[in-house]
Amino acid sequence: MKYFRFIKIEHTLFSLPIVFSGTMLAAHFSSSKPNITFLHVVWIFFAILGARSFGFGINRLLDSDIDKQNPRTKNREIPSGQISLSKACVFVSISALLFLFSASRLSKTALFLAIIPLILFTIYPLLKRWTALCHLGLGLAWGVAPIGGWIAIDPKIFPLSNLAPVLLLSIFCIFWVAGFDMIYALLDEEFDRMNGIYSIPAKIGKKNALRISELFHFFSFIILGILVNSYFDQGDSYLLFSSAGILFLMCHWKVLFNVLTPSVIDFAFFKANAAIGFIIFFLTLTKKIP
Repeated sequence: MKYFRFIKIEHTLFSLPIVFSGTMLAAHFSSSKPNITFLHVVWIFFAILGARSFGFGINRLLDSDIDKQNPRTKNREIPSGQISLSKACVFVSISALLFLFSASRLSKTALFLAIIPLILFTIYPLLKRWTALCHLGLGLAWGVAPIGGWIAIDPKIFPLSNLAPVLLLSIFCIFWVAGFDMIYALLDEEFDRMNGIYSIPAKIGKKNALRISELFHFFSFIILGILVNSYFDQGDSYLLFSSAGILFLMCHWKVLFNVLTPSVIDFAFFKANAAIGFIIFFLTLTKKIP
């Protein structure tokens, strides 16, 4: 159970539907007209599990020195000694191997490109030591997820115009996740500022950070709206889009008008993201424009 806590296994509820949304977009709109098989679903699932476990694990591993000093995170598995550094390294390595093996079962292209998310997940926790724009690093790491879902069943990536629907979804993910990472960083605003850790809240304060987060989310919804309007019929798709918008407003209202506590951030960052992920997945199941 401690390894489940280590990687926050329940937070897979965001990445799982986002990756499969990319898969559904490929099934709908790729010029190759690929079919989704049972084995596709199995290996995509294990690829998600491996990549996500690697991402959370490498983040905890590389941040263990910072987590040990932070009162909020000092009781995490590595700083508290529940999991040793050597065991964490083994876990992260096994997760990477699971991801790479699963990718190899999908296609050579998937295996070749699998190194990209591994690199992005490794770079992200280091960015907070160099730049306040580190939130975009996490956004980019998750932004490749729907592209991975597309490539899982359609390894032909050229011409790039063929990828237009999933590229729109990826841009949405980049700014959506980056915006929420800014909200999550509000919990450590004072600690980060005092210890030289870079983040938007530490650099410009809560009020301005929330404004930038809102701008990121507003832009992400413009992109999602373009995707919906360009590739899906009206009706159910617009209803789902509106539901996502309402959830977005609820999140920012909850953060803006409540004392920031882990439970408030947990709702805004994790529970809302899981809901958004499934809304987008259901969106990709709606009838496409002929």
